[in-house]
Amino acid sequence: MVVGKQDRLKAWHGEDWHTPRGRLIRDIVYAIDTGLITTVAFLAGVSALVETNDSIVLAGMAQISAGAIAIFFGAFISTKAQKDFFESQVRRETQEIEEMPEKETQEIREIFEEYGFSAEEQDTAVKRITSDKELWLKFMVQEEIGISPGQIDDPWRIGATASLSFLVGAFPAILPFFIMSTPESALMVSASTILAFLFLLGIWKTKLTKMPRLESGLETLAIGGISCGLGFLFGRIVHLLVG
Repeated sequence: MVVGKQDRLKAWHGEDWHTPRGRLIRDIVYAIDTGLITTVAFLAGVSALVETNDSIVLAGMAQISAGAIAIFFGAFISTKAQKDFFESQVRRETQEIEEMPEKETQEIREIFEEYGFSAEEQDTAVKRITSDKELWLKFMVQEEIGISPGQIDDPWRIGATASLSFLVGAFPAILPFFIMSTPESALMVSASTILAFLFLLGIWKTKLTKMPRLESGLETLAIGGISCGLGFLFGRIVHLLVG
């Protein structure tokens, strides 16, 4: 059985964050931040135009739903394009192994030569790798093309993850409008809720990033706070222009 890079990393270190799956944190944090910023900007603009929280909530839910759908299909399409490209490269490499084995064998030698292996050691490596077609293909895909099987993501999974993360980011911004009596008070509580959420998000990231919790929390709070502040500002600017 051929052991993949992802399996080796998990076996050696014992945690998923050492494997390529750890990059999923990028998609999650991006979608959460997008949900926060777009919802804050929308609420900042509409709360200045609408007098009742019920109307703001309805408009906000429509905006959030549209955003979640958009980010799902955006993530799905981009991930599928990457998956299609990776799979086409694997198919091409499979064809080259079948039709041009001498060329592929020489490429194995060149790879090991770059690593400093002697000619005798290169012969040993070539014999071992080319004796198993599955191992041969895996080696060439990873070493020549630079594609690991763990890099080929499922578009449905990435799309769903991004969409759910967007909703998670939007929730703290709109929640106070369900509870508070006036748009002004709801907007103030929303700002406080968002800041607390950003700090907790930064702490949660440390499960994968292994950064110090306080540092990660403050960093996410600062960056996210600035982005949400700009979103709020743009929402108010739109209100002034429309008003």
